[in-house]
Amino acid sequence: MKRKSLALLLVVALLVTLLAACSGGDKPKPTDPPGSDPVVTKPGESLPTEAPEPGEPKIFYDWTTSRSSWSPHNYTNSRILNVFSTMVGIVSSVDGSDQLLFVPHDTEELPYSEDGGKTWICKFRDDLEFTDGTPINAKTYEYSMKMLVDPLLVNKNASYLFDPCVVTNAKEYYLGECDWEDVGVKVKDDLTLEISLSYPATEIDFYTTLGSLIWPVHEELYEKGMNEDRTSTTYGTDMDMMESCGPFYLKDWVLDGYEILARNDKNPLVKAGYYFLDEVNTRYVSENATRWQMFQNGELDWGALSGDNYEANKNDPRAVKAMSPNVWGIFVNGASKNEIMHDNDFRLALYYSAPRVAVATEVYVLYDSPNYMIAKGISVTGSDGVTVPYRETAKAKAIVEKFSDNDDKALELFEAAYERNGNKKITVELTYFDGQEAMKRTGEVCQEKWEGLFGSDRFELKLRAVQPMQAYDNYELGDYDLGTGVDLANEFNRWASMVVWTSDYANPTITGFASEEFDKLYHETMYGELLLDADARIDALARMEEILMDYCVFIPTMENNNTWLVSERVELPTYTYLPWVSYGFFQSDIYPD
Repeated sequence: MKRKSLALLLVVALLVTLLAACSGGDKPKPTDPPGSDPVVTKPGESLPTEAPEPGEPKIFYDWTTSRSSWSPHNYTNSRILNVFSTMVGIVSSVDGSDQLLFVPHDTEELPYSEDGGKTWICKFRDDLEFTDGTPINAKTYEYSMKMLVDPLLVNKNASYLFDPCVVTNAKEYYLGECDWEDVGVKVKDDLTLEISLSYPATEIDFYTTLGSLIWPVHEELYEKGMNEDRTSTTYGTDMDMMESCGPFYLKDWVLDGYEILARNDKNPLVKAGYYFLDEVNTRYVSENATRWQMFQNGELDWGALSGDNYEANKNDPRAVKAMSPNVWGIFVNGASKNEIMHDNDFRLALYYSAPRVAVATEVYVLYDSPNYMIAKGISVTGSDGVTVPYRETAKAKAIVEKFSDNDDKALELFEAAYERNGNKKITVELTYFDGQEAMKRTGEVCQEKWEGLFGSDRFELKLRAVQPMQAYDNYELGDYDLGTGVDLANEFNRWASMVVWTSDYANPTITGFASEEFDKLYHETMYGELLLDADARIDALARMEEILMDYCVFIPTMENNNTWLVSERVELPTYTYLPWVSYGFFQSDIYPD
């Protein structure tokens, strides 16, 4: 059935229960855990957030840590690139109904399938264009998809085309095993694109992946930025090397300084009335304490609570709370050049003795201390149609019990590994994000705990400061022992997030982990028989989590359930936390005093 729009009606009672138990969540920024205390990156002159006079521009003053590129093919958190359009828009309702909406963006109606989810028809509007007037149509999207999985470019987000929705032969093309003509992306006419999948996809899976994570790129500029051997392009690295087409366009950008987005009145979602701001002025500020001070000074429109700020402001009427689907912690490289990291007992010794409570409650103060990988913010729906928090299921509870903190067990495992190491002192290195004081403190807390428990004469933890994006590059290269970071999760389909741990994932964090059982469970829950058996699928998710934890690919330390204060002059589109859009900051309105 063809649809003009689709509303995901949230189970409000469930959300209220969850939010009462936790203190918030975050727009996932892999390099910036809320509550961290990193270095300021040239905040520039003060930009006061005074309420506008009637008729003056409505400007929202935002912050982030940094941005080096606007390329949707490589930017880590590309779902928040508001300067580009997509086939499907995911927005908050703006009528006070607190609904998450899936609406047509560049398409004239939502993409639809008439064969059970294997073939999807995308019909585009006839008036789409980039800010320079270049038309956007089915051919534009086909070119963007082709470049996304180009085997020479090796783009970081290439997997968007084959996980979790598997476009026919997209991965084979990415691996250089077939021609583009063999890929299931076909232009039927200028305004119609047909996408064929290897396995059926549900509407929500299609909308939240291919529908909302494939962005049109400007072909002329993309090609202009290509190097001679076509292994890279400078597209999106400079204002002259990109054109916008989203709800906002890039008006100004100073690397390591700020970015200014202005409303794009030609965008379909703007025309439909989902966006009201004239501009979003985003400052690049890494230090949490500085951001908080700027918020208090009226220079930013929102600030994250942490530490003493949380205790003092948690009951402020301006506070909004959310739940993160992600868990922060320490990646563990079982394939490191440091051979002790290959020892499973040693890795588990670190896991069972990790000072997660101290990290969550002393370093970050307000966060939960998880001894699991799947966050409390993830819910699942059983065969009876009842939606519950995943962590409340029997299998998930058993995992918590199995992997509960246990210093005695950790010491026993360490003794065994130490003996196999020839009773020689063990030294490992922990990478943390340079300039982020809370992460450094996390490393110091781990250092103190592990060296104290195992004996500083037998174990040493060295700390290594690395710039955030370089750290993630190192993780993909396997150049680390332990590394701080976040295990990102798909809020709508937690099974899909498990793809990053499968044996043939395109850009994995190197941990040495490989499991035939895990790969099979992933395939069965995403594309096989378990897809239609809700209870068995939930049990399989728990088993996958257990397999990962048995190997110790990741040591969870905190769930960044967050609380934010929002300026009184800002009218949010929703005051109920919604997956994907959070509180819809960019959909806010601002009223004069």
